[in-house]
Amino acid sequence: MWADAICIDQSNNDEKGIQVNMMGDVYDQASRVLVWLGEASEEDARKAFNLIQRINDYFEARIVEREVVVNPATAVRNVRRLEDWQRLFQNNSQSLALRNLFRRPWFSRLWVLQEVSLATSAWLFYGAVSINFSEVVQSAFILSLLPDLQGKYPTGMLLDAFQAIFSTYAKENAWIQEKHVLRHSQNYLQEAFKTGLSEILLAGRGFQASNPLDHIYAFLGHPTAKVELGSSSILEADYTITIEEATHRLVERLYERDHRLDFLYHVLHSSLSGEHFPSWLPDFHTMPGVVLMDHESFNADNFGRTGNLAMANFQNNKLQVLNVMFDTIRLCTENFTEQKLLSSSLNPVELCWQLQAEVAPTAHMGEGLKALAWTLCGGIYIGDEVKLQRDFYSYCREKLSSQVIATMPLQESGTEPGNSIPGNWMAFEASLQTIIRERRFFITTQGHFGLGPAKLQVRDTCCVLLGCRVPLVIRPTSTQGHFNLLGPSYIHNTIFGEMVEGVTSASDLTEITLV
Repeated sequence: MWADAICIDQSNNDEKGIQVNMMGDVYDQASRVLVWLGEASEEDARKAFNLIQRINDYFEARIVEREVVVNPATAVRNVRRLEDWQRLFQNNSQSLALRNLFRRPWFSRLWVLQEVSLATSAWLFYGAVSINFSEVVQSAFILSLLPDLQGKYPTGMLLDAFQAIFSTYAKENAWIQEKHVLRHSQNYLQEAFKTGLSEILLAGRGFQASNPLDHIYAFLGHPTAKVELGSSSILEADYTITIEEATHRLVERLYERDHRLDFLYHVLHSSLSGEHFPSWLPDFHTMPGVVLMDHESFNADNFGRTGNLAMANFQNNKLQVLNVMFDTIRLCTENFTEQKLLSSSLNPVELCWQLQAEVAPTAHMGEGLKALAWTLCGGIYIGDEVKLQRDFYSYCREKLSSQVIATMPLQESGTEPGNSIPGNWMAFEASLQTIIRERRFFITTQGHFGLGPAKLQVRDTCCVLLGCRVPLVIRPTSTQGHFNLLGPSYIHNTIFGEMVEGVTSASDLTEITLV
């Protein structure tokens, strides 16, 4: 029996470092991992577990196999729910017991993520009563997909853990394989998303740990934290150093292994960010108040063609890199803080459209409208371009004033599709509200539309760094050739290598130092 809180001297930093370096192997090789949520009455525990198992049984009996293989979430939503479905939730005491279970602090703790992810078998104890952990996770996954139940059961932390962490470990004989919907969901997520260590660390920021260093060390057992498959970790846990030193060591090791600087697009400074790190160093231990704006298809540096020219030199708190500076910021909006998004009388789309009217020729407004739609969703939208345009058009009709709509060439730009399928303005609004929070819309000197960090200003520089797949916004310091990194940005028509088309040798690049 191993209980790390007891078996490790938590006051001894040297011992903690040694033990944490072995933690992945401990849980990976354990025959069973036991989760204890805390004290609960046997009656409440059995009520919650009974409802969990009934939910799972109901869907497993009705889900269509060919649908769950293609897209498990869609398959769950497509399950026909008859009158007997409603009877599952008629017992208010069972529903309350399940809600209380999901509210337990265990689900928000950081260290449990790796411990459960590596488990071959995991059982959850609620008081003295136990259940297979896979039953709990699958029920949370199902509940989160049903519109009529969303918000009634606090499954958010567990769902985030499954989608962003549990499903990425890909252990062949893990507990996830025990449940039909979970198994196919893991397969779907692994095929749809290529998750690296940086993405794992970013997902972990929403969970609680007593020491900031744990936000890095708690994932050293992850496959993406290895020097190569099955080998040692790229970093050793050391509790005698600061979180800044640990982060610096980590990103340098990542570059040595991958020859990429993609950790730079995880520098998510917001209006709430502090200044305790070098500007180019990502913060993996606090929530920045802004979501990541990235897609695996982005390829601003066209790495397949320019990768042999990439260079990075880590010197103390400085990072020397090669880049193409291609533009500067001419105009920008104010920062779209959450308070402004909730209380502003001016719609953000109207604000951005009015800003572009100051610089865009009337003849090109149609193309500008398409660029605006893509920019305000950060270049990422569920569906194709036709769906984006349809939803954007619907949003404009629903939310914008008639005076502003009169200036928007919706028909000419093709944003009003010539078919009967209605647009979903709420889908566009949901994307808009998520992506633009703690960011600014801007227009560059050359007329590019962009969405970038909250701290950007007019005359800041737009660049592509070799080794980083997303354009960045930087600002010169008082020292020649030295720049502060403000953060990643979406800049329309620059995201797929357009700005490095003319790069053939190192002489076409500029060396700068990020501080």
